[in-house]
Amino acid sequence: MYHITLVIAAALLGGGCRSANVNKHMKMLPQIDNNIESNVVSTKQSPVTKLLAITRRPNVLNPHPPGTTVELTCEAYGTPAPSIHWYKNDVPVYEHDMESNELIDTNPASLARVVSTLLVTRTDEQDEYTCLVKSGTKVARASSTVYRAPTDGNTEVTERSKLIPLEPRILVSYKAYIDTIGSNVMLPCRVRGHPRPHITWTWKNNNGTSGTVTKNTPRMKVLRSGELIISPLRWSDMGEFTCRATNVFGSQYANTFVYPAKAG
Repeated sequence: MYHITLVIAAALLGGGCRSANVNKHMKMLPQIDNNIESNVVSTKQSPVTKLLAITRRPNVLNPHPPGTTVELTCEAYGTPAPSIHWYKNDVPVYEHDMESNELIDTNPASLARVVSTLLVTRTDEQDEYTCLVKSGTKVARASSTVYRAPTDGNTEVTERSKLIPLEPRILVSYKAYIDTIGSNVMLPCRVRGHPRPHITWTWKNNNGTSGTVTKNTPRMKVLRSGELIISPLRWSDMGEFTCRATNVFGSQYANTFVYPAKAG
């Protein structure tokens, strides 16, 4: 039976603010039993627990005026940590460049809440997009129809619109992530922008320590594609990791709250 025990240290529970911070982030994972008793929070499988669910779906119908961008967003939680894939008229959409050859297998005991946004810059008549969420052998999907909106007759697409978005956009990230201590972890941060955004990761754990991931940071490194590798995951890593994407037109950030868990 699937079972993860999160041991909440006395030092963490000693401060009401820190305990509240943990509880706030744990609410992003509805299937977790959110009771802190005897410094232990447990999550376990039960017949009524959904271990894969889509919590945010793209609009069923989306008008698309020429020269603009339509955003389709899908959010889900599950265990193992789910991934989101987009399809256009049943054909995979390769929205994100896979620039890294370094792959880390998903730990079957991991649990995450993931959000993914697809940017649609062109629609000729009507297209059907599907958000496909995979978690182990489980699959969930949501569909959206994007159709060309009526115009005033001016259908010229400017050179600027072809480069949308100019400012950085973080398209894939985790909002919350749980994995067992000792695991190798990959936190996604897939970004789009022109010119190519620069990605930095910072962290702040629950004892107030913070820092920036650099080439000299032990156990952590940022891949060219934006993901953060933590190897191995330690109890001291519990806290918030922030991915920030920046270029000359602006910046955007996404936070991931990480829970190192003790398997039980």
